[in-house]
Formats: sequence, C-alpha cells, structure tokens
Amino acid sequence: MTTPELLLKKYWGYAAFRPVQADIIQSVLEGQDTLALLPTGGGKSICYQVPGLMKEGICIVVSPLIALMNDQVAGLKKRGIKAVAVHSALDTREIDNALNSCIYGGIKFLYCSPERLQTELFIARAKEMNVNLLAVDEAHCISQWGHDFRPSYLQIAEFRKLLEGVPVLALTATAKAVVQAEIQQELAFKAGVVFKSTFARPNLSFSVRVVEDKEVKLLEILHKVAGSAIVYVRSRKATRQLAELIRKQDITATYYHAGLSHTHKEQHQQAWLNNTARVMVATNAFGMGIDKPNVRLVVHFEAPSSIEDYYQEAGRAGRDGHVAFAVLLAHKSDAEKQRQQLETNHPSIDFLKRVYQAVANHFQMAVGSGFMASRSFVLHEFCQKYELDTIQTFHAFHRLNEAGLLQLTDSGLKHSRLKITVNHTELYKFQVANKKFDNFIKSLLRIYGGGLFTDYLVINETKIANFLKVEVKKVGELLVRLNKLGMLHYIHASGKPELVFLQPRQDAQKLFINDAHLARLKTNAQARLEAMLNYIHHTETCRMQQLLVYFDEGITFCGKCDVCLTKKHAGTEKLYVKLMQQLNQGSISEQVLFSAFAASQQQALVALLRQMMDAGVIIKVNEAYRLASN
Repeated sequence: MTTPELLLKKYWGYAAFRPVQADIIQSVLEGQDTLALLPTGGGKSICYQVPGLMKEGICIVVSPLIALMNDQVAGLKKRGIKAVAVHSALDTREIDNALNSCIYGGIKFLYCSPERLQTELFIARAKEMNVNLLAVDEAHCISQWGHDFRPSYLQIAEFRKLLEGVPVLALTATAKAVVQAEIQQELAFKAGVVFKSTFARPNLSFSVRVVEDKEVKLLEILHKVAGSAIVYVRSRKATRQLAELIRKQDITATYYHAGLSHTHKEQHQQAWLNNTARVMVATNAFGMGIDKPNVRLVVHFEAPSSIEDYYQEAGRAGRDGHVAFAVLLAHKSDAEKQRQQLETNHPSIDFLKRVYQAVANHFQMAVGSGFMASRSFVLHEFCQKYELDTIQTFHAFHRLNEAGLLQLTDSGLKHSRLKITVNHTELYKFQVANKKFDNFIKSLLRIYGGGLFTDYLVINETKIANFLKVEVKKVGELLVRLNKLGMLHYIHASGKPELVFLQPRQDAQKLFINDAHLARLKTNAQARLEAMLNYIHHTETCRMQQLLVYFDEGITFCGKCDVCLTKKHAGTEKLYVKLMQQLNQGSISEQVLFSAFAASQQQALVALLRQMMDAGVIIKVNEAYRLASN
C-alpha cells in the first residue's frame, strides 16, 4: 500500500517529512480545505505534490509567476512525474495540446495563472478533468493586505464551484493574521484548518547596518563571511555594477535580473549554483524556486518595501540549518527616497486611464475584444510615441496588472519552441518522399530526442545551425516550411516583451470608477513600508523578535542579531569597568571579588576573568586575582 512516506522516499529521496508537512498532507487527504503557512525553504510544494500523487486524477496548481511554474514542471519531469504549465508565454495551439494531455494523457499536475481560470477554453476542459486537488500557491496574493495583491485571485472561488467536493490547499510563506482570515474567506473555505510552522530561524543572524558608504561595508562583510552569498539590489543596472565591483576585490560574482535573456539567466544561475561564482547580485526576480541550502549570507543593499518581502528573501540563507547571516544595509537618506518611490509606484487614476487608452490605440483594439490576446511590445518606443514618462508608465503597467487588466511579460520568457505534430510512421513516410528534408529532420531528433513527438520543447536555432554547419537563416526557413506542410509546429521567439490583455478591452473612461480600492492598496503599501522602516531604525528590540511579532508570533531574544550583541557587549563593558576598579586596588581574593558582584553577573564574570587571564591581562595566584602589570 502506498503511503505519503513511501512516495516521499521514492520521488524525493527523503526519509521523513519536515515539521508540519505531514499534518498538512493528512488534512488534504482527508478532503479538508487547508491553509499552510511555511517559511521560505519550508517545502510548500511537497504539501500538494504528495497528496496529488496519492489521489487518482490531476492536481491543478494556481501560481502567479511563469518562471516558478516552469521550474516546478521541470523539477517534476526530472522525477518522472507528468506535469504541464499553461500561461501567457504559450500560444493557443500549445495550450490546447497541454489541456488535452490533462484529460487524456495521464498528467498529474497542471500549473496555471489565476487569470487562466477565467477563460472559456480552460473552464470547458477543466469540466472534463478528474481534478483531485486545487492548490493555490502564494495565497497571500488574494488579500488586499498582502504584499503582492492580485485581483485575479479573487476569481478562484468562482472557478472552485466547478470542482464539487474537491478540497483547496492554500500555501504561502508570509501572512499576518488578517491576511490568513482573508485567504480563507475569499477561497470559500468550508472550515478553517490552518497549519503554521514557526517563523523563527534559530540559525539565522539578522543585522541592520546604517552606514555612510554601502559599497565599502558590503565588501567588508563579504571578506568577513565566507561561503555562498546573495546580494539584493533594487535596479537592474546596480546588479551589473556591484558584481563588477565585487570581482575587482578578487571575489567571484555574477548577476541576475528579469531583463537578461533566457540563456544568460541559465548561465549566471548555474555559475552560482555550481559555486563558480560565489556571489549572486540580483533583483528580487532571483530566488523563487532556487534550492541552494548552503547560502551563508544574504545582503540587502537597499531595503525591500515590506517585511514580508524582506523575510522571504533573507530566509534564503541557511536552509541547511547551519549558521548564516542576513544583513540589511541602510543610509539615513533611504527612508525619504523609499517614500517618494512609493508615490511613483502608485500613479493617479487619470494617468492609468491615459496609459490604458494609449495601449488600446496602439493595437487598434475595439472595446470588448482582445481577451488573453498577446502582442509584441517595446515600452520605450510606446512611451516615445505617446509622450509618456517611462518610469511612471512602467509602474502604471504594474498597477494595471494588479487590477487584472494588462500584463507586461519580459522577453526573457519567450524562446523558440517546437513539436512534431504527426506520428513516427507519418514522419518516416514524409522523409522517404521528401529527401531534401530527411537530414534536417534526423538532426532535430538527434539534438532534441523523441520528446518532440509529445511535448513542445525549447529549441535554439543557432545550435541546430552549428550542428548542420549551415546559416541560422536557413534553419529558420526549413522550420517554417515544415510548419506549413503540417509536419511540425514551430513557434519562433519574438525577441521582444509582450503585452497580454487579461480582460477584454475596456472603455478607458469607465475604469476605476470606484477609486476606494486603489486608495486602500496605496494605504496598505504605506503601512507595510513604515513597518519595514521601523524595523530598520528600531534598535532596542531583538531583530528576530521584531519580525516574529509582525507575523503575530512571539519569542525570547535570539542573542545573535546586532541588537542583542550590542546589548551583550554593553553589559560586558560595564562588568569590565567594575572589575578593573576592584583589581586596581591590588590583589583580591576570589571570594571577596565575587561577593562584589550580583548573582546574575557571576557566570559572565567567570567568562570575563578567563578571557583576561588567557590574554595575560590578569594572573591568579593562591586563589587571588591581580593585574599582571602590578
């Protein structure tokens, strides 16, 4: 008989579940709606993957990030588990093929965005699937108090009505009590079953350093703390600049941001994972789905806009349980800059309407058309054409995305893909009858294998050209011709970012009639930012305790953060001054010396005396202490 533990051992190689995981899995297997709160690196995906494998049918996983979906699907396939992802980076034919596989092809996991749940095609195909579980990843996105609100998450409850008797598992790494309640309400939980792992990280030392020169301090920290490191920055330009600065100090470093090509992302990521590069300098686009347990240091060159983001990113250090460090660098001018940035991040409603109308004009789209349509889009060209400020427009698109209207996807998510659309016999007959294509088709199969018959595989035209010793242009021409002949389906990379209409095109003047929602989002963002700034500048309470109180959890002092160590050092200094006053009077017996200190100071006094004797500052003769210089 199959058990969760046997599946864990078979597919993941682990002998036992982490704390809380087993309880979450059992709750799901019993058919209960479940909310699971596990910190970064806590193993959230296993909580739906194990019950999804145990139960007959398919598990639908809702996820907000295309990159994370692709990482999860790739990981499952490596373990021999059938999984697919459906998202805006695929064309209609690929989506149709994937959904058919979910009905007839034995697929166990279907990943999709929340917007996809609203499409007629997805709804129609979902009705034909044998769904055993609906997993909602990054569930905090459903809450307007959450740090990454996505209105499309609010539609999940409507989709759930199609799945009678199917339990929901909501997962998130960070959620305050108010967010937990909102998640359960918006997902129509039948009963509130919540499992929460502690947010405490005993092996992680949190510190804040308010400095004049962040670069100097960063290099000092990297020289002091050995091992793999991540340095988080806010801009793409800064990733390159800091990586270069670090390399000049003879420390291997690379960088990562969303604007890199797919190839460069893979190269830089692998360099860091394989320890060829010790330091990864990155924007917050890096980290999701990255499993590297031995990261010893995470440095934030600038503070994130919320404690939720900070805790999640800092938590990528020390997943192996060994001592690790999370350091946040700050400058006295940062707070005002971040408050100004928040204003820029929340453009006025009039500006949002102007941008939306310009997009409609740009693509000549009529009201009511374009639902889930994807168009090539270059931001700076668009801004020049319609005389819009580029930075403000970029943030406008972010707000329009949050409103579930438009999604701007990066070009790095687009790459050429290929699938053979006929069976082996038909392809062989075609090759015999068309000798001019024979060698080309054989080469494709040698490079990419039989998977071309079952899946859309990412291909590289340059790699094919080098293999055949022909020009890249020739490869493209052959693929296009075979596509027209119906032998394969070739999707050529656009090489540009794309804009996706998440809803049919609206009348711009009727958007955001009720501006209370946008005002509330801005107010909540301001509250989260102020909490982050308070954490930075509050130097009286243990850092870990501040974080846990924010997440509605209490703990004693950690003893390792900058606040705790400063207090400990201050206490030792006072003890040292008093001890020196005693010793300056001459030789003093151990009994008399210890009687001069309170009982609570005795342990610290013993440690201090031992340190001073080891350093040769004092000596002990016949149970009496005196200064070595006397």
